[in-house]
Amino acid sequence: MRNGMRLLLATATGAAVFASGTATAFATQSALPKAAAAACSLTTADVTDIKVGDAYIPIKDDATVDFEATIKNPYALTADPGDSTKKVLAKDVTSIRADFQRVGETTWNDATIAQIPAPPTGNQTTAPADVTVKGSFKVTKDNKDGKWQVRLQVIRTGPQTESCKEVTVDPQVKLVSAGVTDPVVITAGEDTKVAVKANILGASAVTARLYSNDGNDSVDLTLSKGNSVNSWYEDTWFDSDFSTGTWTLELTAGRGKESIKYEKADTFSVQTGKSKSKKSKTNVSFDVSANKVKKGKAVRLFGTAYRGSSAYSGKMVELYYKKKGSSGWKFLSFAKANSSGKFSKSVTPKFDAYWRAVVTGTSKTYGSTSSAEFVDVR
Repeated sequence: MRNGMRLLLATATGAAVFASGTATAFATQSALPKAAAAACSLTTADVTDIKVGDAYIPIKDDATVDFEATIKNPYALTADPGDSTKKVLAKDVTSIRADFQRVGETTWNDATIAQIPAPPTGNQTTAPADVTVKGSFKVTKDNKDGKWQVRLQVIRTGPQTESCKEVTVDPQVKLVSAGVTDPVVITAGEDTKVAVKANILGASAVTARLYSNDGNDSVDLTLSKGNSVNSWYEDTWFDSDFSTGTWTLELTAGRGKESIKYEKADTFSVQTGKSKSKKSKTNVSFDVSANKVKKGKAVRLFGTAYRGSSAYSGKMVELYYKKKGSSGWKFLSFAKANSSGKFSKSVTPKFDAYWRAVVTGTSKTYGSTSSAEFVDVR
């Protein structure tokens, strides 16, 4: 087993376990004429904008992609049939149709689109400049990712126009590679950095579980997005109390209401090494959401705990306060740091006071104290 990071292709991993939510069903409406695709652009005299939501190839169940279209001048002022001195609103847009396709395909598929609502009643002096309607289309697990188009046909009492919006549909969630520092060498009195990296297509969230094959030890992590589009990473720390032997990396990647679990994304070993009797330094940043607050209102205490230059994941940070005019600090409560080292606690202060955060030292780390923040209660 070699040093450094070992990357395993997804095809060499263990079983993939599916977990999905409930797909929402939508009715379809009459489709546009199935003509060949033209240049994709908006006819701004009729449609000023089309906004498309999260679009991706699902893992198992169909994904519903929502969109909104802003329709220009949907109503027209006309004479009131019962009183020629008054004006009423009538629909100028009589119908809207929608469909979609992947760029390069010849077939357009029906999409769902809401119609222009009934206009306000009574005497009117002006017509609304625009109205937003909502629509949706389905993407299945068998579709292909890439560039897609959403097309609208706006039908008025006069001319008819078409508008088109291009959208990127992301690929289906798929593990390409994953790796953990291997071997992890733990020594008495020291903390050892363990790096977790993964290359996963199409995911919007990734969690990891590192567990000992021979013991009861495990570490849960939420991975952060890397600099490249499909990269995910997170660091954690092992000390000499962790079990030695073979460990496994389990990853869960999700998108929308679905997720897929890779039960054996990687394996690595944990070994004991010689102690260097060196403690790690810690640091803690701290701030408050407001330095002035009305009595009875809450204030959020927050910050980030560090071990060395990395996040102090799972550390219980101590929060203290000192009443204005007092000389002693009093303990308030703990706040647990997440996998990024961030912690947060909401309090309702009753008097003017200073607040600070403390990371206590251990046999393997030095302690640290943040600067104080003053909160004025009015």
